[in-house]
Amino acid sequence: MFKGFELPEAHAHYFRGSLEERFNHQHFQILGFSFPINGSSFDLHVHRIEGITIEEEGHQHRYSVESGPPILLAKGGHYHKFSGETVSKENHKHYFSGETSLPIGNSPLNW
Repeated sequence: MFKGFELPEAHAHYFRGSLEERFNHQHFQILGFSFPINGSSFDLHVHRIEGITIEEEGHQHRYSVESGPPILLAKGGHYHKFSGETVSKENHKHYFSGETSLPIGNSPLNW
């Protein structure tokens, strides 16, 4: 298709984050897997981080953000940081933040 151009391998990340306490309650950690995307440790790719909090105090919150760009590690590989606010039918939100694991998926030589 394009001579001399090779698309980086698709990969995803495991993610974990914490939510602030607000209105005298706190939801448990958020965790899951990012949406896969083609990218390497040396480009500016980002991942979609989204899900639903575990039900607490009779309600749940949705979250959906893009991670920051890759943060290169000295021993190879990369991870991403993310943060945002939850969305719910309730009249309040929770701020959250976290980071991903190293890439999971295809050959780590391409990350």
